[in-house]
Amino acid sequence: MNSQLKLLLYLGFIVGILYFIQQKYNIFDISFEEKESKQEKSENFVPRLEILNEDNSPILVEVEIADTNESRALGLSGRKELGDYQGMLFVMDEQDLHAFWMKDMEIELDLLYINTQGIIVEIFENQKPCLPTFCPTIQSQYESKYILEVIGGFAEVNRVEVGNEVIFDISSEE
Repeated sequence: MNSQLKLLLYLGFIVGILYFIQQKYNIFDISFEEKESKQEKSENFVPRLEILNEDNSPILVEVEIADTNESRALGLSGRKELGDYQGMLFVMDEQDLHAFWMKDMEIELDLLYINTQGIIVEIFENQKPCLPTFCPTIQSQYESKYILEVIGGFAEVNRVEVGNEVIFDISSEE
């Protein structure tokens, strides 16, 4: 064999050994897989929050974010169903007293009012949709920045109470 062919065989052998070591032990900071782009990550990102209930057990809730006047006005109107651990998080412009109503709703909801420190300050359970002739407002007596709407009965089933902490994971930015 000529020397150039031997050199190529040795190089191939060394590269093969290094590849095997990398695959088995991952000791080098390299990857042979394609990295997920930021756009793909943000498309796959599901905003969620975690509520630490009275037992300090975490309850994960996937949320849709309502942070514009239009999305807050629409809310969950017209929805016929909502998953047990799904909801809508209303992000208000500032911490204040915020009023809600159940106009055009078709399901009962629990409303959890949350302050800027991530503490639940008030809960309205099993709020019924408006009647054709009457639609009361729902307003906490405490200031809040966030209002979480979840399926009616959620707070009771998961033992969520006033004073529980909420941890937010609602941004897709890294």
